[in-house]
Amino acid sequence: MQKVFFTGTHRVRTPEETYESIRPLLRDYGITRLADVTGLDIIGIPVVMAVRPLATTLSVSQGKGATLLLAKISGAMEAVELWHAENAVPAPGLLDTPSSELDLPYEIKELAGMRGSLLTERTRLDWIQAVDLVERTSVPVPRGAVRMGHPPADWRVPAFMESSNGLASGNTVAEATVHALYEVIERDAVHALRGVPASSRRYIDPASVSDDHCAELVERVSRAGAWLEIEYVPNRMGVPCVVAHLWHEDSPASVMFGAGAHADPPVALSRAVTEAVQARLTHITGTRDDLASAAYRPVHLPRPVTPGPLEAWDRVKSTVPGAHFATDTEEADRLAERIGAVTGSSPLRVVLADRDEFAVVKVLCPGTRQTLHSSVRAEAETRGEGAA
Repeated sequence: MQKVFFTGTHRVRTPEETYESIRPLLRDYGITRLADVTGLDIIGIPVVMAVRPLATTLSVSQGKGATLLLAKISGAMEAVELWHAENAVPAPGLLDTPSSELDLPYEIKELAGMRGSLLTERTRLDWIQAVDLVERTSVPVPRGAVRMGHPPADWRVPAFMESSNGLASGNTVAEATVHALYEVIERDAVHALRGVPASSRRYIDPASVSDDHCAELVERVSRAGAWLEIEYVPNRMGVPCVVAHLWHEDSPASVMFGAGAHADPPVALSRAVTEAVQARLTHITGTRDDLASAAYRPVHLPRPVTPGPLEAWDRVKSTVPGAHFATDTEEADRLAERIGAVTGSSPLRVVLADRDEFAVVKVLCPGTRQTLHSSVRAEAETRGEGAA
């Protein structure tokens, strides 16, 4: 479908149309409340939490955006995505079968995604069908790599990391696929930052951000007296990716983390900054099931300092390979082809919902690298950071 909205994100429907279509359905997915928690912080960038008491994963999801309406949609759809990963994964069509007996176009170990996995080609698994996004063929994938929140009734070999990486929603299946692929690209890029000396990274001068929407986000952070570090992340996918770190003296033990990837560089920047603000409000509210206690420790760290020279945002934009796609379908196709060309394995998609109102998908990308919140946090705590 043709895109019609471009502020902070790209959508094929206006936010008003999206919210009006999903609002009557929220109770169907166990969402009892959308809570505007923006006012609990002094920054003022909208953050909304969606409460789902009967969840088997996270009972509270967060959403952010340039406006309160966008934050409501973001929070609601985060919760809807998790509900589908818990409850809407297709039943297996093939049971208790090792990958060695199947003709798979990928290495099964590339889907493990966790340290300590005992997964081998002889591990017996239950399988569902996915679609190869490049070849358009049906490909078996392990059900355990898609489903979340429901451990098997019998003991199984520890194999797959339970992760929402590649789990996304949208107004259409193609739009949901686009968001899923960008998330996979973002985490692959952030993972590659490990071991890169801080002094050799590309830091952006926040005061140089000139795009109207992003400049307003940066100005809100500045007015609150917070420290903001923006980093452009070169990556093997060739997609603009930005990381943001946020610190304020009222929570001196934590430097918050946000990241975003998108073909349109200002969208990547917007996602990074709003996600860092969302992480801060997540710690302020204390409602996430997986928060680390380190963020609340009585440590008083000094104001951070960016460990390298600052570049102008317009100069960085002029050197990155941004792209414009008129439709969600075109964008999904190009991203899938790029990931396949870089990794040697096509992205694989399982559709969990395809309604007139919205769609939810899970995308698996063999050969990409994942950065978990816990992994980011472990690295971040060397600087006293928190992540959410």
